[in-house]
Amino acid sequence: QGFTDTHPRVRAHAVKLSERFLAEEPSDDILNDLLPLCDDLSEHVRFQLAFTLGETSDKRALKGLARLARDKRNGPDIQTAILSSVSKTADSLAELLIKDVADLPPQVMHLLSQLSQIAGATPTTAMTVRMLSSATAAGVSPAAQRAILTGLGKGLAARGSSVSAVLADKSTSDAIRQQVAALFERAFQSASDESKPLSDREASIGLLAFADAATATSRLSDFLSPQTPQPLQRAAVVSLAQQESDDVARTLLAGWKTYSPQIRLEVADALVVRTSRIMTLLDAVQAGSIKPSDLTRDRKQLLMNHPNTEIRSRSQKVLGSDVNSNRARVVDDYQDVLSLDGDAERGLAVFKKICSACHQVGEIGHKIAPNLASVQNKSSADLLLSILDPNREAQPNFNVYTVVTNQGRLYSGIIATESAGSITLRRAEAKEDVILRSSIDELVSTGISLMPEGLEKDLSRQNLADVMTFVKSIKPPEAALQNK
Repeated sequence: QGFTDTHPRVRAHAVKLSERFLAEEPSDDILNDLLPLCDDLSEHVRFQLAFTLGETSDKRALKGLARLARDKRNGPDIQTAILSSVSKTADSLAELLIKDVADLPPQVMHLLSQLSQIAGATPTTAMTVRMLSSATAAGVSPAAQRAILTGLGKGLAARGSSVSAVLADKSTSDAIRQQVAALFERAFQSASDESKPLSDREASIGLLAFADAATATSRLSDFLSPQTPQPLQRAAVVSLAQQESDDVARTLLAGWKTYSPQIRLEVADALVVRTSRIMTLLDAVQAGSIKPSDLTRDRKQLLMNHPNTEIRSRSQKVLGSDVNSNRARVVDDYQDVLSLDGDAERGLAVFKKICSACHQVGEIGHKIAPNLASVQNKSSADLLLSILDPNREAQPNFNVYTVVTNQGRLYSGIIATESAGSITLRRAEAKEDVILRSSIDELVSTGISLMPEGLEKDLSRQNLADVMTFVKSIKPPEAALQNK
């Protein structure tokens, strides 16, 4: 009677009260009345139902959760409720979601990744292996396969393992290994097929990140040539970066001279996350195959302030000559900039090239650093000081933090968000790294600003005057709206 009440709160309470009867056998009558509520008009009822269906091991309840997961009306709260109900059956729900469905909606793809993360984080490998079996079945889209493997990778990494390690485990059957090997071969063929949409090819390259080091290196290096579309080059670099092998650094650096500036940024990001790769990078700089000016200011700043003493010392020797450490003297030397006439239009061009990686004005750039409209009340002299000596008055919220994980990976950026279980670091171009607290070996504030020192090396005096004029011309959002 409560299930069919006209008031949604009454129906939701009835759903909650039914949980004690779900534990009794048989539970057919209760389930027969509960499952139609998967389509209830009230989000509150569906939210409660997502919790309640987790109180029974009946397979029909799992099908009900799959119905809720596919319903486009159900947002993040209901997805969280679904996840709370499948701690022991995440692989089974994932199998239901991808079975006989070629094109999954975005919310299902997101849920698949989270289900896979649950499976990967489970102490035993049985659920991971079953998830791999589902992902490699015929008819599963590359996008769904990538979502599953990415989630598994995150979950496994949280307990110090990887997809490759699971496949190498003696308990994993040869049949699963063959299925996964066939998946990687199909992914390579799909990525190489120029008749396929670029997005499909990118997804296929993403799958190769989870292959063993030898397979990934041999296959992905084919996509690092200048003849390859840039999105595919970037995807190949990102996938190679996920490998544990030290040979990755040499593979990525082999084509440095042919890379565009954007690909060089991706390669540098892939190299600075591991000590051994950083040493290979510094070897290349010392040998002259990479110029110090090829590396962005923020990457050099990270290396010269690295928590590892050996890396920090060597980076300062190899890269330090590119930045004058006496910032007060630099500021004094550039006081003549204040007498130059700046041009806001030229300054916009400088902003796009140099500043937009961390600052946003209108639709241009990335919103990471402070809003530049806040400098309206600053004098030109103070603005010049902020550009040339960014660490003198750095705001605490925009100080760089460095995280070293238990697996030896290094991440840096400002702390964008924190939760009970993770922190999110944000860096240039709004790139983010989410690190589980259980994975953190070391977390330290570097005491320096996200804005790197040494920008005067990349800007002429006139450039500085122009960009300062542009910044001073920026109107706060309210003022810009009133002017319209």
